[in-house]
Amino acid sequence: MLEIDGLDVRFRGVHALRSVTARIDEGAVVGLIGPNGAGKSTMVGCIAGTVRPTSGSVRWRGTRLDRLSTERIAGHGIARTYQHARLFHGHTVLDNVMTGAHRLGTHGMLRAMVRAPGLRRDEIRLRDHAEEAMAAVGVGHLAAAPVDDLTAGQQRLVAVARALSSRPGFLLLDEPAAGLTDAERDVLLGDLRRYFARHRGSALVIEHHLGFLMELVSDVIVLVRGSVLTRGAPDAVRADPAVIEAYIGV
Repeated sequence: MLEIDGLDVRFRGVHALRSVTARIDEGAVVGLIGPNGAGKSTMVGCIAGTVRPTSGSVRWRGTRLDRLSTERIAGHGIARTYQHARLFHGHTVLDNVMTGAHRLGTHGMLRAMVRAPGLRRDEIRLRDHAEEAMAAVGVGHLAAAPVDDLTAGQQRLVAVARALSSRPGFLLLDEPAAGLTDAERDVLLGDLRRYFARHRGSALVIEHHLGFLMELVSDVIVLVRGSVLTRGAPDAVRADPAVIEAYIGV
């Protein structure tokens, strides 16, 4: 379970988050929406370790995350994507996706450089995880392609596959459907629903395409000006007059 308690973030006088409290149960896929500047990316950054809260705490399965480095947070099974794909250019799709599985390896970089015993088995296992993740979002056929040759939508899918390859216990998806065509978005929706049903992982999803989001998640948190406006089932949130006024109707 992910527990956010009284999260407060200030940037040079700007109050980005105001006493945000939320809980995401094991196996729950929760949406996070709000107008631009609401604090969504800041909240995700606090969970992933790229933003340090001014006060409050973030705990995953009882472990306090807001005091840990991003590497140690990843080691606890937290994975994320970004608004931009942030791929390693000049490398193939498979190379990029395999980097996401590194936390599952048993060999560090130094041992890899000296070809430590068992390294080959490690590489095979990580490749299997990467191939499974690519297949999960429909980019397995692009494994050997340089990421520079892909469309923006395909690069987005590769970034999602990279996050999935670590088999995270908690997944942070930041606009996974951005840049996709309607057909690609529909395919990704089905792929992610099957993935979550199979692996029972928890997730927090930021997505501006509300049709996609409402079909994917079981619960929605609405942020406005750094505070939680409401939380509820997708249909209830969509029909909430306060949400319509603050976000959907704008």
